[in-house]
Amino acid sequence: MKQSYQERESKAVDAIKKAIPNSLKSNMLQQSKGMFAELYENNEVFPKHYIATAIDSVGTKIIIAEAMEKYGTIGIDCVAMSANDLATLGAVSPFLFMNCILCQSEIQEKRITGDIVKGMSKGLEQCNASNILKNSIKINFGKGETASVDELLSSPKSGYAFDIIGCMVGFIEKQKLNRRKVKAGQKIIALKSSGTHSNGYTDLRHYLLKGDFETRQEFKKKYKGRFNLDDKFDGSTIGKILLEPTKIYIQTMAKISKNFDVVGINNTGYGLKNFNRIKEKVEFRINTPLKPQAVFSLMQKESGFSDEQMYKTFNMGMGFFVICNKEDVDDILQIAKDGGVVGEVRNGNETVTVLEKFKNKLSFRGY
Repeated sequence: MKQSYQERESKAVDAIKKAIPNSLKSNMLQQSKGMFAELYENNEVFPKHYIATAIDSVGTKIIIAEAMEKYGTIGIDCVAMSANDLATLGAVSPFLFMNCILCQSEIQEKRITGDIVKGMSKGLEQCNASNILKNSIKINFGKGETASVDELLSSPKSGYAFDIIGCMVGFIEKQKLNRRKVKAGQKIIALKSSGTHSNGYTDLRHYLLKGDFETRQEFKKKYKGRFNLDDKFDGSTIGKILLEPTKIYIQTMAKISKNFDVVGINNTGYGLKNFNRIKEKVEFRINTPLKPQAVFSLMQKESGFSDEQMYKTFNMGMGFFVICNKEDVDDILQIAKDGGVVGEVRNGNETVTVLEKFKNKLSFRGY
């Protein structure tokens, strides 16, 4: 039986961890192990701050950009994927963004790299927290790499394959980070997503789209959908909805964390399982989730996915979570105007996330 991408990814990550000696992680804070962003300290060079790092790619959402020949926003997604991981730290000041573009010849010759990087620049404009936080640094567009790899990549449109990876480095004050705690009685606020963000796109493409743009026969047969990218849906088109940029939460979290001690959860791959990265014996109880956008209902109808599968694959309208003290809820919601209370933290015997929306409650364990 063919393994799921989650199972394959788990094996790959396990192999990577075993390949890195502890001596090369000597400055990493153990509390950040397995979290969204890794933290490093050097008391001599940075006596008051931790260094925060995150890296990610956009995944197969890129195929939608290629098929539509619209490259101006995929760079925003590249920035967002690492930025939102840093945002989970709260009062983090992003300092440096670096990128790598792997591409075939047409991407270079047609100067499409410029469109991609313009998108990255737009994304970085949404990451500047220097005017919100004290003792912070303005975001900088750092070093980039562009590699021509015609024989390594392929895409539905010959010569137009590319992949992009973004890495973000930031700083957070030690005293601010060390006050962050997760405990029973706290509330969980969900911040609305802009749509499907940049996760689950292999499933979205294969179950929603006809794949008429796909020229590679080994992949064309995977498409089971009944829609074209220009088909009308929910006041827009399927293509535009799938290409909607990932929302960036850096500035919102900076404003919240300026006055309140909170913990952030980036609702990316694995969905609600992301709560379980926090290794505390608590139960994250979600009982009033935000209403998902129409595209998620369409996806469930077309794919036949169970409720559990949907909530552990997609963000379901909730792009980011904020765990906060009960007395701070109203003030935080004034800052995060598109959010709502969706649950609470309860005492538990293990780390588990429970969704109570349905007749049979769903429990998510592990990550």
